[in-house]
Amino acid sequence: MNCKNCNEIIENNALFCDNCGAKIIKSRITFKFLMVELFSMLGFNSMFFNTLKKMFLAPNEVLNEYLNGIRKRYVNPFAYLAVGAALSLIIFNFFSKDYLKMQATVNQSQTKEIKELANKDLSTIKNLSTEEFNKLKVKQQFAKKQLHYLDSWAGFILRNFNIITFLFLPFYALLSKFTYTKPHNFGEHIVINSYILGTTMFLTLLSFILGMLIHPSLLTYSILATLVYYLYCFSKLYKLGFGKSILKLLRFIGVLILMTIIILILGSIIGVIIGKFFPNLINLKS
Repeated sequence: MNCKNCNEIIENNALFCDNCGAKIIKSRITFKFLMVELFSMLGFNSMFFNTLKKMFLAPNEVLNEYLNGIRKRYVNPFAYLAVGAALSLIIFNFFSKDYLKMQATVNQSQTKEIKELANKDLSTIKNLSTEEFNKLKVKQQFAKKQLHYLDSWAGFILRNFNIITFLFLPFYALLSKFTYTKPHNFGEHIVINSYILGTTMFLTLLSFILGMLIHPSLLTYSILATLVYYLYCFSKLYKLGFGKSILKLLRFIGVLILMTIIILILGSIIGVIIGKFFPNLINLKS
């Protein structure tokens, strides 16, 4: 028998090739085989679970040691984040109806008035002039487009959760860099946020599962849990007391509001440009 990797002659009962060291695979790839490989990779004694466990118990050790060059003990930060994003993508899409239902519950207070206007029978409203009726009709059409946009956006996030996670990573790093200025540079904040964001994926998944079992609104608490966990990690990393942690939190909120305003302004400008020059890219049906 020959090794399939290097073509070296090996014994029929060999488990590994003496020449290249490759494992001898005789069975076909089945679902059972994939599950065994997955749980082998994510075993409780593996590097992945060691990283995950320490990110909950002592995140400052993981972050400090990795940034200082001790990297054999931990999963690569981007691989760690990719695993969390991939698991989230699989679970959210598998339970897509529950996910969309929970998102609707989270946004219920924001969309209540919009839904009421979009579904209102305008013919039942009395004592309106023609001008007032036409204005209300325009508002209703806009409300319907808003609802369609929110549904489309939720579906887009559901389908592209992993890509969106990595696209937002520089934003989170920039946010933490402005909040905790020294001693880490922007690249190091990318690493820090990869580990923290990867861990919050599991907090969100836990909230999602509890939301399916108990009540959809529980997904909302993942937002609070994420904020608390971020504060916990940076407090441990920079050895901050309670008072300084609160001050940093206030600074974080201030920077977040400022960056959100900038993003909204840029988004509005891009939206106007797309609407004017590329109207076919926007498909909002009433």
